[in-house]
Order: sequence, then C-alpha cells, then structure tokens
Amino acid sequence: MPVCNEADVIRQVLEEWHDEVIRHLPDGTELILDDGDSTDGTLDILGQLGKRFAYLRVIRSKRDGFAAAARRLYQAAACPLVFFTDSDGQYVPAEFWKLTPYIDETDMVHGAKMYRRDPAFRRGASWAFNRLSRWYFGVAVADINSAFRLMHREMIEDVLPDARHMPSLLNAELLLRAVSRGYAIRGVGVAHRPRAYGVSRGLPARRFLIDCFRAHQGLVRLRRELRMSEGSGSPAKSVASP
Repeated sequence: MPVCNEADVIRQVLEEWHDEVIRHLPDGTELILDDGDSTDGTLDILGQLGKRFAYLRVIRSKRDGFAAAARRLYQAAACPLVFFTDSDGQYVPAEFWKLTPYIDETDMVHGAKMYRRDPAFRRGASWAFNRLSRWYFGVAVADINSAFRLMHREMIEDVLPDARHMPSLLNAELLLRAVSRGYAIRGVGVAHRPRAYGVSRGLPARRFLIDCFRAHQGLVRLRRELRMSEGSGSPAKSVASP
C-alpha cells in the first residue's frame, strides 16, 4: 500500500485488513507500505501498529507521486504472490477472498470496482480511459487502473522494468503490458466505499486535466510501441472479464 497523510483512517484500515485477511494468511506474509513523507502523524501511527503487527514493514520515501511509490513497493515485494491496494479505506478487505480462487490458473486477478463511489469527475475520467484502452488495445477489462489486484511476482518482475509511458497510471500500464505478453488476466468485480476522510491523491483535482492529457499520451505511446513489436511473435492475449 502507498500511503501519504492518512492519519485519520490508516489505523482503521490496517486493523480491518488484519482482521479480515492477513491473520488468515501463511507465515512469512508481509505488508509493505511506502510512506510519502507524511506530515500529519501517519508515521507515528504506523510505528505503533508495527509493534502489534510483526509483518508490517514501512518504506520511508520522499513525496514523489503514486507511480514512484507503487514501483518501489512492487520492487520490494519478496513473496511469490503480491497483492496491491490503496490505503484510504475505499476498498473492502473482505473482497480479497473473491480473487484468491483464480490465482492458480491466472497470472493476475484484477479487482474491478463495481458501483464506484468517487466524485463524478473521477468516474467520468475512468470511463473515458477504459473506453480508450479497449479501443486502442482490444482489452476488455473493466476499471483497468484499479488498485486491487493479486499477482504472481514473476510476472511483475518481467513487466515492470518496461513500464514507462503512464507515470500517473502505472497499474494500468502494467496490465496492458501483461496482456500484450500473453499473461492470463482474470477480472473480478469488487465492492467500493466512499472515502471517509480527505481527498484522493492518486489523481488530484488541481492537476486533473493535465493528468488526463498525459494519460492519453501514454496510451498512444504504448500502442505505438506494442504495434511495432507485434511482428516479433508476441503471445496471444488471454483476458477474462468480471
């Protein structure tokens, strides 16, 4: 989980994840958080929780954006299965168990938000981005940038180094590149809650238009790159939608 200034909710979020998911997982499981220079007491709370939960590991970093934090987290993951999600409490931890039945037969199980509980401008941007992704790449995956996914680490290690075109939407680029390389993706619908405190930092309102423009530029560059490599024997796509 990337985290930055979530003092109002982070204790509740991690306690819910512990109760609903992590205490049921095998020994050796770890939960890694990348803290982007929080200034509201988030780090103090994480320090307290670290005394209770031995599996908790915190990476302290500069505030350099969601994609940079996500990349560090993916690179730090050591377990054979990697689960990625947000720390703001909008995703429901118990929905994790909807993903696990499919992980042995796929490389990524992608949790798509159903009835997304976000402001209208974010829902509209997500709808447009998904439509463009389907048009450009023929990938019928709902909520392509959703931050609720279970993956095999080997796939991440293969795909992540080449992800460079969509710095604001790293998870979307990872999925599109994984599909282009023939990895099997399974989509599963998951619940989504309203944000209880604060505002999203993944796509800030003050940078909304410029980030939308850059996201489209990234899609165009990625499509161009993948089209150029089509003649090199890329494997067939394998996607199952929710």
